[in-house]
Formats: sequence, structure tokens, C-alpha cells
Amino acid sequence: MKIAYASRDGQGPSFEIEADRHGSYTIRQDGKVVKRVTALTQYAGRPRWGSKKLELRAIEDAKAAAEALRLPAP
Repeated sequence: MKIAYASRDGQGPSFEIEADRHGSYTIRQDGKVVKRVTALTQYAGRPRWGSKKLELRAIEDAKAAAEALRLPAP
């Protein structure tokens, strides 16, 4: 899933967040990767094809990470 996100209630810099169903996400600003988090590949109880819940959790984690980056607006 890809979404566009503007930090600080729409007043800050804008980011593109891409997350998958396994919980991995990538944050991009102006086409450059700012942060990438990769989910564990194997763990007990891991859904084989991932889940929508993990994807939504990754989006929320990415939004929190974007807020914490404190990058200046372009």
C-alpha cells in the first residue's frame, strides 16, 4: 500500500509511505529513501501471506517515524 503523508498536521514536509502486508515500510521524500524498516522474515505465528493488520500497523509506525524525523520542508 502506498500513501502520501504530510507531517505536522499538513504543515510539514510531505512523504510517500509504502508498506507491505508483512510489516515492512519505506519512507521517501522527493524520491529519496529517508527510512526503511524490514520486518522479520521468520517468527512463531507469522502469517504466511501477511495480514492487513500488519500493513496498517506499519503505516502507523511509518507516520510516527516521519513525525520524528524533523526534516525541513522543501
